Amino acid sequence: MNTVKTMTHEQQERLRSALTVGGGIEDPELPVGTYFLTRSEGSVVTAYRSGKVLFQGQDCDRQVRLAEGILAHAKPASKGLEFPIVGGDESGKGDLFGPLVVAAFAARDESERREVVRAGARDCKLMTDAEVHAVATRLDGIGISSIRVLMPQEYNARYAGVHNVNVLLNEVYAGLLLELATASKAHTVILDKYGGRAMALWKSPQSFRFVVETHAERYPEVAAASVLARAAFLDGLERTARNSGVVRLPKGASMEAQAFMRRLASDKGKNVLRSVAKVNFAPVKACLESLF
Repeated sequence: MNTVKTMTHEQQERLRSALTVGGGIEDPELPVGTYFLTRSEGSVVTAYRSGKVLFQGQDCDRQVRLAEGILAHAKPASKGLEFPIVGGDESGKGDLFGPLVVAAFAARDESERREVVRAGARDCKLMTDAEVHAVATRLDGIGISSIRVLMPQEYNARYAGVHNVNVLLNEVYAGLLLELATASKAHTVILDKYGGRAMALWKSPQSFRFVVETHAERYPEVAAASVLARAAFLDGLERTARNSGVVRLPKGASMEAQAFMRRLASDKGKNVLRSVAKVNFAPVKACLESLF
């Protein structure tokens, strides 16, 4: 199977980082005109300085999907934006178990932004858990970051006061982003859109330009926040499981996760859900209100 894509230099660099984080091995000796060449079991990816990227092998579907994910966010990500730039993203909002995590990351100049790209930061939804942890480690020491983790008990207590997860996110983001914008003297703050209320984060004008967009992970600063938030969520999910005396808690809110929730409530009593799950989720509410 041979597939060819055309990518900019920055997109090729993102792909290169994603491939090496995922276990790809780079060839040290390259033919003339080749930017990089990586090999993994069943696939070879060759990026040319012309912008062409060639995917070869019987098992290169994953590598092609990575490239397509990067190309899907191909709009210019710097035009008109001034450094320092702060990006924000969250993780765990759609997960029945574990915390809600909000993260912010600041790149103070173009050099730090390039370091973020080289570290492999991208939309965490395109990454495995192992890749998330590896990139989060690489980001350590680059730029400035701040993370807020709301473990289930705190999340549930705060949700009870506002009864809307996007209002809760506004409260957390407003403090976290303003704190990091002040620390980094940011000229731009970018937030991945999570609801119609996101634009109304602050009631008074701020000294920085505030940008709210869907698919904002194309900005390296938001991508870095995405990775840091997901890594903290995964760690928080493990901690939640450990504290509740179970080996693991499932991610997401699938039927399998809901079935696991019902078994857990049956084994340990349904009040355990208040310390491991988000009680605003309809299946959790139904379980807490049921008689069994």
